[in-house]
Amino acid sequence: MSRFDRVLEDCLDSIASGASTLDECLAHYPEQAARLRPLLQAAVRVGVGQNVRPSPAFKARTRARLYGHMQTHPRHRRWTFSPAWRVAVGLAVLVAAFFVSGTAFAQGALPGQPLYAWKLYSEQVWRAVAPEPVAVDLSLADRRIAELVAVAPDPTRQARALDGYLEVLARLKSESDVQNSERIIQTLKSHQERLSTAGISIPELDVYLSSSGENPAIVSPESVPTVLPPLVPDIVPTVPPPLVPDIVPTLIPSLLP
Repeated sequence: MSRFDRVLEDCLDSIASGASTLDECLAHYPEQAARLRPLLQAAVRVGVGQNVRPSPAFKARTRARLYGHMQTHPRHRRWTFSPAWRVAVGLAVLVAAFFVSGTAFAQGALPGQPLYAWKLYSEQVWRAVAPEPVAVDLSLADRRIAELVAVAPDPTRQARALDGYLEVLARLKSESDVQNSERIIQTLKSHQERLSTAGISIPELDVYLSSSGENPAIVSPESVPTVLPPLVPDIVPTVPPPLVPDIVPTLIPSLLP
């Protein structure tokens, strides 16, 4: 602390305690008077202001003016978030990001791998919100075939992939109608060819395609040929009756001698 700071502190303490006045402090330190005067005057004014107490009438007028200003100048409410709410929102964002990234990684999982159950769950959600479940089932059937081929060397994992494919196949059978039958059959034929190349056979798929080819479930009325009745001639030939001669032989009496 410099000498001036000590002098200023002594003067402030003396004035605050009433031991001396401002002029007395300045007279006691004439060499510092020029610098001390404005600082001490400001300190005295502040001290006087602290002792000021507004009257009840002044308070009432001020409060009335304040309320009037608030009514004529309304402020829009700003949403404020508490620290707990901010933490909750942050955790929700982290969970959503983890779910999205985990779902993306799970799409390449195979039966028997940790993320495969997550993959199946995300597919159920996808199918539930899809506007066209048939298209989703066709995509899921393609996935099950790819998984079945990929895990073919492992009988346990292959059995799980086969169960998943048969489940989708059962849904496709129930969804087969006039609009969907053709594309479902074409997709299943491509599955049959792919399985045949991999040396895998699914009897349920073969039976369904065989029955669909021999006995189509849907027959269009336009595709049924119209059988015309045989033509029956309207003209019946008339057989004329046999001609009977109108001449009757006349017997001439014999001549008598």
